[in-house]
Amino acid sequence: MNVFYATDIIKDKITLRDQEAQHCARVLRKGRGAEVFVIDGKGSRYRCEIDEIKRQTVELSVLSYQRFDPNPGMPHIAFGIMKNMTRLEILLEKITEIGVSEISPIICTRSERTALNMERLEKILISAIKQSLNFYLPVFHRPRTLEDFISAQSGSKRFIASFGPGVPELSSIQGRHENPVMLIGPEGDFTENELSLAIDADFKRVNLGSTRLRAETAAIVACTLLRY
Repeated sequence: MNVFYATDIIKDKITLRDQEAQHCARVLRKGRGAEVFVIDGKGSRYRCEIDEIKRQTVELSVLSYQRFDPNPGMPHIAFGIMKNMTRLEILLEKITEIGVSEISPIICTRSERTALNMERLEKILISAIKQSLNFYLPVFHRPRTLEDFISAQSGSKRFIASFGPGVPELSSIQGRHENPVMLIGPEGDFTENELSLAIDADFKRVNLGSTRLRAETAAIVACTLLRY
């Protein structure tokens, strides 16, 4: 199934632009009359027919439409921004494929990077929902400080990954699937002050297993444990 992403949707007409149009017309060589599927990242999937291929766009007519309800209890994954962009991109790709409601990059004391190319990273999220046949694009927040992130949280199951003896494993927590928020530290982990700040805001320390994980691996494992 060839799936494309578009937000330019007016009644029964859809326009593919930029990378989506190029992929449809030049990479897959779809021609006029071909059927394709389009998602809008908000729960809708459209079965379409190609009307016209232009230089920069592909024009589609909607043949049928399906609406999908969001999966309940999708986690919100927050993580300390890491220096290595390749690892950060892998993190984003994999947790989006697994399924998340929100993604929050966090500026921590030990973060070596504070700014992100949001446009590039959003394209990775779009590619991931197409790959995994998810119908909802996660809310992708701009980088913010740990203090700002914590102050914005309310009414959710809150967890913070904390490797060490005596910390309960996330897999043993009953009710962990109920709209959880998971906080993952950067390379070098949180400082003691940051850990205390989260605990004071009702974040529960949880262990992700018996081995110490890299930040991106920890986020993927946590997301999996919260989804399944």
